[in-house]
Formats: sequence, C-alpha cells, structure tokens
Amino acid sequence: MGFLRQFFQGRNGTDALNVALAVTAIVLTLLSQFMLGRVLSTLAYMAMFWCVFRMISRNVARRQQENQRFLQLTKGRFQRGPKKDHQNFRYLKCPSCKQTMRVPRGKGQVKITCSKCGLVFYKRV
Repeated sequence: MGFLRQFFQGRNGTDALNVALAVTAIVLTLLSQFMLGRVLSTLAYMAMFWCVFRMISRNVARRQQENQRFLQLTKGRFQRGPKKDHQNFRYLKCPSCKQTMRVPRGKGQVKITCSKCGLVFYKRV
C-alpha cells in the first residue's frame, strides 16, 4: 500500500478531461461491438491510453492547462464541484467578497460572519 501511495504522490490524478476521456472510451468500445469494430476500437484504446497517461503524469501544470482549455471549450459542463444540500441549507454569497456560505434553513434571522473577509451581516433564512 505504501508503494502505491508513494507512486501516486505528485501526480495529476483525475479531472474533468479525464472523466470525459474515460466515458468516450467506454462509449466507443460499446459502439465498436456493433459497427466499424477496428476503427472505433482503436479510437477507444487511444482515448483510454491518453486518460491513463494524464492521470499518472507528473507534469501537473501542463495537465491543468489542458483541463482548463477543455472546460473553456465545453463551457464548464463537465466541471465537478461539491454537492449542495439545498433542502437543509441555504447558500448565500457575501456582499463584499462574493464568498459562498452555507446557512441552515428555518432559523429565522441569523447573524452571518464571512470567513474570508470578516464582514458581519444579517439575513433571514
């Protein structure tokens, strides 16, 4: 286990472009079963190879640039972010610095202090 931890330390890992490449490879593999087997199969292997190469690459800055270009081209549709629980919490932005904050619902008027800029404001939730 220590070998794997040491091996993957300082590597790029997975990001939105890698997820899109993996999904593309799976779709191409499934389609290759029904039509144009060799062409689609070769494209699927190329996509999977590129995905694995990007995951184990130590050139993190270059991989992040590739991912940013991909997100710009796709307008961020593949960007992953934290899941938000809108049923139990209300998400507010600080009027000063636009930091997103989570406040429990149903508490009435609450005093909110921004953790980033320290602004104190009141809001009814």
